Amino acid sequence: MHDGHRRRFRVVAAAAALLALFSLPVRAEERVVNFYNWSNYMAPDVLESFTKETGIKVVYDTFDANETLETRLMAGKSGYDVVVPTAYFLQRQIKANIFQKLDKSKLA
Repeated sequence: MHDGHRRRFRVVAAAAALLALFSLPVRAEERVVNFYNWSNYMAPDVLESFTKETGIKVVYDTFDANETLETRLMAGKSGYDVVVPTAYFLQRQIKANIFQKLDKSKLA
């Protein structure tokens, strides 16, 4: 993948992840979202800005290989609200039915 394509993919993926964060049903007493993403993928100031603007704390964990993410997800009840897999592994994970459907009516 060329650097331009890789950069564009990262920007789109980060935007999609943040959109998903904004759409999460958050209980009033628990304003926390658990986010599992690639290491060195998102600048810390993005998460800080999100927390500042929404009041929602982000618990941010990282992984460095598709297999690490997939192992955790396939084990069930990972506790993550948002994850960022690659396209190839995403297809496998969708087929394994490990994701919840996004309720589009809750998107702002």
